Formats: sequence, structure tokens, C-alpha cells
Amino acid sequence: MNRIGIILGSTRPNRNGEQVAHRVLEAASRRRDAYFELLDLRDYPLPHLDEPLPPVAGPVPERAHQAAGGEDRLV
Repeated sequence: MNRIGIILGSTRPNRNGEQVAHRVLEAASRRRDAYFELLDLRDYPLPHLDEPLPPVAGPVPERAHQAAGGEDRLV
């Protein structure tokens, strides 16, 4: 069965995306042909501002990809 991650990308204190992400998860979970999981970026210590160069300067550091732990697809 495919695993599909629904990414909640905002980490701001008063974010609106949380309600949207939960509605998407609720709607997607009605399907029985895949497993859906909410991935909240607040739960992962991603290096947003501590990289020596911006992403446009080269490849994204490997640790930035570790948050997506085995999903087949991401939304």
C-alpha cells in the first residue's frame, strides 16, 4: 500500500494551514488504497536559517530530506 505524506508547511504561531491540512487528511483517509499521514514541519528540526548558503546556491543538504521518512508520495 502506498504511503502518502500530507505536509503542513507553515510553522508560524497563528497559522491557518493546520485546519486545511486536517481537512485534507480527513478527506484523503476515506480512500482505502493508500495510507495517509500528516507531516507537521513543527515536529522536525529542519535547518531553515542555519545553512551556510541559500538552497539556490547548490544541492539541498541531506538532512533536509530526512523528515520525509519513507512516504511514497508527498502532498
